[in-house]
Amino acid sequence: MTSVNYESMMPRDPFADDPNDPASFLDDEHIEPLSDEERAAVAQDLIHVRECKRVLEPRGILGIYFLCEDCDQLHFYDWDIMATNMIATLEGNVPPVHEPSVEPDPNAYVPWDYALGYLDGLEAR
Repeated sequence: MTSVNYESMMPRDPFADDPNDPASFLDDEHIEPLSDEERAAVAQDLIHVRECKRVLEPRGILGIYFLCEDCDQLHFYDWDIMATNMIATLEGNVPPVHEPSVEPDPNAYVPWDYALGYLDGLEAR
């Protein structure tokens, strides 16, 4: 399979070429390289995300949600955002900034464990 360039799908940075870009005041993030075990786990999760998209999206499940411990609110991630973040991680890059869905339908998202359980159930047939 060939690589997909998700960067080309992202909107242009509204602060591009702006000398007063607020992000210019942030320190560059240092990314620790993944261990072999971490790399294998992320690669396996990427396979699962792609399979979830293939199987669950036609059934109306657009992605996953989790409860954020920092803000105590649910965060919703669609399958493409999950895949993009995992690809960036595997490439040693910081995942791109993304905007959450506007008023996501909570019924269209499931916990990660549910999604994996659904795939496991399909394989058990």
